[in-house]
Amino acid sequence: MIDAWEIKRYRSVSELDNSAYPALQHVIAHQLAVWPGHEPAIATSLGNQPADVMAEVEEQALIVTQIAEHHFGGLGPVCEGYRYFCENMILEAELHFRRHGRYERSTFAEALRDVYSQPAVMEKYMNGLLLSGIFWSNHARALHFYRTTFLPMLPDGFAHLEIGPGHGALLHLTATHGRHGRIEAWDVSPSSIEATRRTLETIGIADDVTLVCQDMMQARSAAESFDSIVVSELLEHLEDPLAALRALRPALKPGGLILVNMPANSPAPDHLYLIDKPEEMTALMREAGYEIAASALFPMTGYSLERCIKDRLTITCIAIGRKSH
Repeated sequence: MIDAWEIKRYRSVSELDNSAYPALQHVIAHQLAVWPGHEPAIATSLGNQPADVMAEVEEQALIVTQIAEHHFGGLGPVCEGYRYFCENMILEAELHFRRHGRYERSTFAEALRDVYSQPAVMEKYMNGLLLSGIFWSNHARALHFYRTTFLPMLPDGFAHLEIGPGHGALLHLTATHGRHGRIEAWDVSPSSIEATRRTLETIGIADDVTLVCQDMMQARSAAESFDSIVVSELLEHLEDPLAALRALRPALKPGGLILVNMPANSPAPDHLYLIDKPEEMTALMREAGYEIAASALFPMTGYSLERCIKDRLTITCIAIGRKSH
């Protein structure tokens, strides 16, 4: 577990020395042109990141810039989408959570009706998530944990599967790791697969990854095919995450590892399954038949872990499970 760190508050990015991070400076400048009032949050997030995480943030900033320029003609639309995502989608979900103590939606049918079937909403949502890996300290630290803790635990030539790859940030880390073998990514949505494919082509790793339109609930068909499986920021979108974890277990080789990233107290438009305490996630993994090999908790930007637990604020919860022989 990562201990809480001392939080220093910043009002301006000019208080930070970002000279070593040109891609990050470029993204920040565009974001502040669109949303000047977000500067203290960005400054506080970056000002509390250690140097090794900042190197990860710089790499993500470069990737985001490539994606934005290729798909949108520049960072402007992505930064606008991030502002809408934060000020409208996340804020609305947060207000409902504070008033009622639960997420606004609890069924896939509701998420499909209100979010997934609305192209304009989905574009802003995905752009918001694209920049969250840069501007949200918990998301940046999760990427760093993946690179520095999870990937080194895998054997040489590992066969790898990611469920719901999205923009491909984790696939990029996997494909550039250097020791991987076969890499697959599954999504149940053909349109999501095509969106991921376009992104992988943009960032230059399309040849390293096989994209498959596949339901993870049918993973038994890939019996003992993978050394590693990743389910990142996905289980909270399901009505029954335990069933998903159980369905994936047969696809792992004996001794194989699964990385699960599932936030606690994290209201969003399509989050359905609420975990109130971080240990609820590892309890689900154990119930599904995994031994916990490692775990980490990353509190939301600007808050300590203790404060997040006390006030039911967002915590990124990560655990690595092992399939016993």
